[in-house]
Amino acid sequence: MSRNPTLDILRGALLILMTMTHLPTKWAGVLDQPFGFISAAEGFVFLSAFLAGTIYVSQRQAGGQSMAVRWLLKRAFHIYLLHAVLLVVAFTVVAWAAVRFNRPTVLNLLGFYFEQPNRAALSAAALIYQPPLLDILPMYVLFLLLTIPLMKAVQRHGWQVVLGISVAIWTMAQFGLRRFIFETVDSWFGWNFPYAALGSFDLLAWQLLWVLGLWFGLVGLRRTRDAVNSGSAVLNVALLLSLGLLIWRHVSGRPGFSDPAASLFWIDKWTLSPVRLLNLGALLCLLVSIRGELLQRLLPTRLFAVLGSASLWVFFAHLLSILLILLALDGDAPAEGAAGIAVLVVGYLVLFTAAAAHRRWRAISADSGSPRR
Repeated sequence: MSRNPTLDILRGALLILMTMTHLPTKWAGVLDQPFGFISAAEGFVFLSAFLAGTIYVSQRQAGGQSMAVRWLLKRAFHIYLLHAVLLVVAFTVVAWAAVRFNRPTVLNLLGFYFEQPNRAALSAAALIYQPPLLDILPMYVLFLLLTIPLMKAVQRHGWQVVLGISVAIWTMAQFGLRRFIFETVDSWFGWNFPYAALGSFDLLAWQLLWVLGLWFGLVGLRRTRDAVNSGSAVLNVALLLSLGLLIWRHVSGRPGFSDPAASLFWIDKWTLSPVRLLNLGALLCLLVSIRGELLQRLLPTRLFAVLGSASLWVFFAHLLSILLILLALDGDAPAEGAAGIAVLVVGYLVLFTAAAAHRRWRAISADSGSPRR
C-alpha cells in the first residue's frame, strides 16, 4: 500500500498542534483547540483508525484474514514496546529526579506510582494505570486490538450494527458508564485502585471515534465526498457549523459557557462530548471538499510531511522530551518569557530531530536490504 502524502501532512500538522498543547508554557492554553471545540488528539485517533482500517483491508486482500490480523498484532506490540520504554524511564530516572530535585509537576504526574509503586508498575504494564501524558499510546494499543473483533463483526453483521452498538456505548459513557463499571468492580474485588489512575480518556466514549475512523476509511470517505459534491447544502451547513463553533470557542474561551459546570457535558474532551463530534464532522466535510493538491499548496507540506511520515517515533520522542523538560523546570508554573521560548525551541527541535533520525534509519535499512550488484 503506497503512502498517502495528504495523510502525512495532516498527521504532521496535528503533531505540531499537540506539541504546543503539551509543552509547559503559558501559551499552551491560548493555542489549545484553535479550530473550535476539538483538539489534535481527536484528529490523531481518527486518522490512526482511518489508516488501520485501510491497511487491514489491503492486508486481508493480499494474504487473507490471518495476514491482516498479524499486521494488527505486530503494530499493537510495537506500540506497546514504545510505551513500556516510556514507563521504565518514567518510573526510574524521571521519578528519582523528581524526588531528588523536588519537581511538583512530575510528582503529581506520577502520584499513584509514588503511593503504591509495585501495584502501579504492574497495572501500568497491563495498561490499566495510565499516568497523564502516558495515556495515549495505551489507548492506541487497545483500539488496535479491538479492531480485530470489530472487523470480523463488520464482515458478519455490517457497519450499521457495529456503528449502532458503538453509538449506544458512547451514549451510556456520557452518563457515567465507566465510573459505574469501575465502582461495581471495586465493590466486588476491593482492589483499592484510584479512579483517576485509569487515565484521562474515557475509552468507552472514545471507542466511537475509533469506529468512525475505521468506517470512514473503508466506506465513509466515499459517501461523504459524494454528499459534499452532490450540492452545496452539506458544505454550507458544515461551514456555518465550523465557523459558529470556532467563534464560540475563542469568544467564550475553553469553558464554553459562563458556567463551566453547565458546559462540561457538551464540550468535555475526555468523554468525547456531543459538540466535539459535531465539530469533527463539520471539519471533515470541509477537508473532504478540499482537493489534496490544494491542501498541499496551502500548508507547509514538506515540513509537515516529514513529521507525519514518522509520526509514531516522533510522538514517542515528544513524550520523552516532555518528561525531561518538566524535570528541567523549577516549580510548577508554566514557563514564560525567555524560558518559555527555550521550551518551545527544544520541544519542536526534538520533533524534527526524531523525524530526521527515523528517515535516516529507514534509508540505512533500505540500503542494507537491497541486493548487491
